[in-house]
Amino acid sequence: MLTIFLFWSLILLKLISALTIKGQLDVTPYNLSTFKISNTRFRLQQIGSLDSNKHPIKATAYIQDPDGSFEFNNIEVDERINKTTRFVIYPLSKDFNVKPNRVLVEFFMNENGTLETKGFRNYFGREYFPSKDIKFPEKLDPIDIKPMVRFSLVQKQPFRNYLQVRNPGVLKSGMIANILHSPWKMALVLIALTVIIFPIYVENFDPETVKLMKEQRRKQQREKYQIPN
Repeated sequence: MLTIFLFWSLILLKLISALTIKGQLDVTPYNLSTFKISNTRFRLQQIGSLDSNKHPIKATAYIQDPDGSFEFNNIEVDERINKTTRFVIYPLSKDFNVKPNRVLVEFFMNENGTLETKGFRNYFGREYFPSKDIKFPEKLDPIDIKPMVRFSLVQKQPFRNYLQVRNPGVLKSGMIANILHSPWKMALVLIALTVIIFPIYVENFDPETVKLMKEQRRKQQREKYQIPN
């Protein structure tokens, strides 16, 4: 019984082997500080599973040095003839926008016993890779992943404000701020203030003119209601 168990164990080990997937993040012209290294990681997700009784492989790798190196260790691949094992690697960073946003890594066992490795990159705007099971799949964009999967920098992300000021002030938000930031609203306010303030100004600084204006107004009212002979 033990002999049979060891035999099948050796067969399984022969069919499934473990390897390491290496990668590197190039953030030129920036430098990877210790804080930024801890804020950047890479996730690996297996497509499908080698064994129906097992879940697909999931792993997380962190940057190991200022050169941006990282690796996934003990990744199992199927070494049976004409069998393909697929993994998707995608970056997660709080400080950088990284490209490609996803990389598909394929391991294919040829009939001559050699393991062929291929890589394909995903483009921004497409969440997943097109399935090869559909009749007319989209063409994948191949990339060189030897000796490692390379990621680069799109741009540094803008500073993220996680705290929002609830009361920034009357000059920055609210009704008064809307008026101050609108030219035509400001013009209407100035006209209204002129109409209101001008009579007060004239009455305080030129009472003779105000008296004359009142007399003229009363005269116009009398002429308006005067009955002609």
